Amino acid sequence: MALTRRALLRNTSLVLAGLGLSDVFLWRFTDQYQQVLAQPTSRKLALLVGINQYRDLGKQTKLKGCLTDLELQRELLIHRFGFHPDDIVVLKNKQATYKNIEAAFTTHLIEQARAQDSVIFHFSGYGCVLNRYVDAAPEAKTPLPSKVLLPFDGDIQSSENSQSIENALLQEQLALWFRSLNTQHSLCVLDAGFTYPGKALLGNLRVRSQPSIQQKTDLPGDRELQEKLLNQSQRRQTPSELILLADQGPHTAVEAQWHDFSSGLFTHALTQHLWQIFPPQKFLASFNRIVSDVEHQVGRVQQPGLRGQVGSDVLSALSLGDNADGVVTNIEDNGEGVTVWLGGVLPQVVGHYEATTCFKVTAHDGNPSSSQSVSDQPVDRASESNPVNPDLLIHLESFRGCVGTGRCNQEAQINSGQKIREAFRVISRSINLNVALGSQLNRIERVDATSAFSDMPNINPVIAGTQTADVLFTQASASSRVIVNSVPTDLSEETEDPPGLPPQTQYGLFSQGGEELADTRGEPGEAIKTAVNQLHDTLKLLLARKTLDLTINDFSSGVGAAVILESMDAEKNQILAQQFTVRAPWDWKDSHSSPSSFEKQGQIVQLASGQHIQYRMHNYSDTPLYWLVLGVDTRTQFFSIYSPEALLNSSQIRQDFIAPQASLTVPFPTNEYVVRGPDGIATTYIILSRSPFAKGLGAIASKIRPSSNTFPVVVRLMNPLDVTQHVLQDLHDNSASTAEQRGIASDSNWVWDVDQWATFQFTHEVV
Repeated sequence: MALTRRALLRNTSLVLAGLGLSDVFLWRFTDQYQQVLAQPTSRKLALLVGINQYRDLGKQTKLKGCLTDLELQRELLIHRFGFHPDDIVVLKNKQATYKNIEAAFTTHLIEQARAQDSVIFHFSGYGCVLNRYVDAAPEAKTPLPSKVLLPFDGDIQSSENSQSIENALLQEQLALWFRSLNTQHSLCVLDAGFTYPGKALLGNLRVRSQPSIQQKTDLPGDRELQEKLLNQSQRRQTPSELILLADQGPHTAVEAQWHDFSSGLFTHALTQHLWQIFPPQKFLASFNRIVSDVEHQVGRVQQPGLRGQVGSDVLSALSLGDNADGVVTNIEDNGEGVTVWLGGVLPQVVGHYEATTCFKVTAHDGNPSSSQSVSDQPVDRASESNPVNPDLLIHLESFRGCVGTGRCNQEAQINSGQKIREAFRVISRSINLNVALGSQLNRIERVDATSAFSDMPNINPVIAGTQTADVLFTQASASSRVIVNSVPTDLSEETEDPPGLPPQTQYGLFSQGGEELADTRGEPGEAIKTAVNQLHDTLKLLLARKTLDLTINDFSSGVGAAVILESMDAEKNQILAQQFTVRAPWDWKDSHSSPSSFEKQGQIVQLASGQHIQYRMHNYSDTPLYWLVLGVDTRTQFFSIYSPEALLNSSQIRQDFIAPQASLTVPFPTNEYVVRGPDGIATTYIILSRSPFAKGLGAIASKIRPSSNTFPVVVRLMNPLDVTQHVLQDLHDNSASTAEQRGIASDSNWVWDVDQWATFQFTHEVV
């Protein structure tokens, strides 16, 4: 039975008195994520809290993406998981006071939730750590740390000798609220940071954490009595909360600026993947992919985490309905005006969509409540319960954030709530690399750097913290590979230049989160224009990597393919990560295999320098698939895995392919791929196509020496942008006939039919 409001408040005070309780005692979680989101006959309740602007923290500390997070979650819950809009309570900005959050959790969740109901709590905003010192000066005692979420009226008071915080929501207190629920099926998503990196801007990212608070307090000493009373407040069932955290350990949570909106990096990655998940995928394997996507974007600045029983099959019985890239949200004039939500598309792809991008429409609304569980049987995608109508298409004409508008090619044939899936990806041929100028640079340096970057084609300098960026250019720290901006505000809010830089300044390139890219640091005292010009080749490589990012489509592709990353040792190969196309009309027999050790941990794949790895590519379709492997290592060098035999004569390329129902491992065991340092993040792209890569392989062959080796090997390429441009042209040429049939113009843009190719992205960390 749930606690009354009075009992809840009384027991909450006990939690506040017992801050030393361990995480193990306070947090116990379920190993079944599907119980949170997909109980077909139960009620689903959600409380979403987001705060961009705080009452007492000042204008300079405002966030930008928390309200977008709520929109991302709300659309996901309604259109993907079947929540009724009236069962979702949203608290924004000044609505999200401590009392309002407490009241909403009590009345909407605790008092309404029944056994088998599903409950979700989401918080986007600031977090911090509260260090409480008991009956003594801080220097004399070990602090009792507690993670804190800051409501709108969270007030941090500082004086010369002490600090205090009012209206804070402690995680221990939140844990007690969850225990007071009368259901076992609950999920908590916290997109807030608890480690402050020293500045509000971290590279080009906005930090969602505040400095830790050192507060002296007097606590009752009878810890055993407190624990006994707290146990008495628990419901009879074992608590089963699953908690997804935007940050863990020494890392922090950040929000990113996309093409025309900001959002929490974690929330966007999480919701995007939940749109795409298809049973019987393991949630931990999917969470591993979420972590990889976050680190691919920002490096090791943010590492999401989860708490619960790792290794469990949390999606095996989840009635998700059909996966999708989005949903139709509004229709006008019988389809002449259509509005869609594109929450399932990678944000970097949406930001580069051009008009005439085309989506298929599913046959019906795909309500999860009407879907049958697929937990016990393999998926037969050829007889999928909710197929798309190949002749019913939506042509998009404009985009803003995750919202697209366009028209349907058939009048009165679609309804609001129908899912949509990508059909043709239309991307501008003019793709720019956005370089953020760090706020450590003074105005003269920014002018000189802007001038130097502007002389380079497709390189676009922007102001750090105010616009979307792919990489950061700023001062290199003498003492650390990781730097942060010196001004914790938007540059638009500055009134003076930052302090002058020392005469022996070094400049370099950094990830969005401020991690220095290897071999990009200039000489001490070097002029800023000279430093920029020295980076020309590296910038072209980064632009090449960005163009490859725009081809990632393993979720939307209709090509039947899978790729497995393995480590190699003398005894047995170990699976590190695996990906496969979930929408292909064939079932991959190994899609039910158990997760790898890294997937069990829900973390990015970590490899040691000198470790041997390989990629196994599977073709489970009915046509041959041509393959290409490209990547960027931790030294920011571009490489390819290729077959020398295929490139012996660059004027007549012999295309390697994988036969239907066959597989290929690259490199072959006689030419093993050895991981090399330094430490950092590396990315590999495996591209499989129904048609040959005539131009792409030609560009590779033109810059490498002939070899008599007949096995696939790894080689560094000195023309990355040339190679990727030709690969994009291959994908375009291979899609030309189907695009023409659909009336999609292809003169000025890349047009790619998602059923003609599949690009898999694997990210790993070298440690």
